[in-house]
Amino acid sequence: TLGEKILAKAKEAKGIPYHWAGGNCAGPTGGGFDCSGLVSWAVCQMTGRDLFSEGLRVTRSMYCASEKTLKYKHVPWEERRAGDAVFFGRTAKGSCAEHCEGDREEIHHVGLMMGRGWTMWNALKTGTRVRVDDFEGWGDRPCEHVIRF
Repeated sequence: TLGEKILAKAKEAKGIPYHWAGGNCAGPTGGGFDCSGLVSWAVCQMTGRDLFSEGLRVTRSMYCASEKTLKYKHVPWEERRAGDAVFFGRTAKGSCAEHCEGDREEIHHVGLMMGRGWTMWNALKTGTRVRVDDFEGWGDRPCEHVIRF
């Protein structure tokens, strides 16, 4: 699938340092990738599509974009598979969709699913490198939809 190809490309960035606002279609910037930079780079490398130039720079703008704008599908969490983009920012009682209203910035992280389980490939935070993380049991819950490339 396209998602699996995007995931394979993202895995080539293994060990590159996290750098806030890092990454674009050409690769790491400022010495690394942030979460959306890593995903956008891998998408660009496999499709030629520059999500950043389309205004899809941050996790919230990616998640909240319409399927028409995004040109990819929003798929229920339960149907996730390798290569899908998984987002975080869901509250215990709420949904990520409610964060798409107004200027709320609660959707704050994105990674690529490794499969149907609870692991993702991502650039997590300052002080880490691009790697796989198990997010089961995190305080953050994944959003109710993933994006299927």
